Amino acid sequence: MIWFSISALEKAPVRKSGPLPPEFPDLAEGDDFAPAGCGEYDLTAAPVSGGVLVSGSASIHLKSVCGRCLEEITFTLDPGKIHLFFEISPEQEILEIDEELRSELLLALPMNPLCSEDCEGLCPVCGTNLNRASCSCVKEDTAPAVSPWSMLDGLEL
Repeated sequence: MIWFSISALEKAPVRKSGPLPPEFPDLAEGDDFAPAGCGEYDLTAAPVSGGVLVSGSASIHLKSVCGRCLEEITFTLDPGKIHLFFEISPEQEILEIDEELRSELLLALPMNPLCSEDCEGLCPVCGTNLNRASCSCVKEDTAPAVSPWSMLDGLEL
């Protein structure tokens, strides 16, 4: 649980850093991503007009499957600079930021994780991983298909 004391923030900005446990992202069983180790965070909370601004960085280590070659991959998810604003009520004593930080991390998940940018993927005919070996499959001609609307191109009105 990551939290800041509101009374401490009244005096000066407060910096906190430490490890994020592997279960922090709260990924469901069967998701495309799974925890692969502890992450880390380095955040500073500062009082601003009307609330508290929490800024800094956080990262988590995940494993998934490459979207092209289907090999298992492990990567660090780092959304970059994080800025979170919280309104504070007068009776509030602590500011807990777990859910908001979790959301920032999950929003940075890639749509299609890749083992590398130049991943060749799988052969569409035989399924060979083209990163490891080449295949001798005859590739289909990739000429553009004739549009079903092409008959209308010659229509005179």
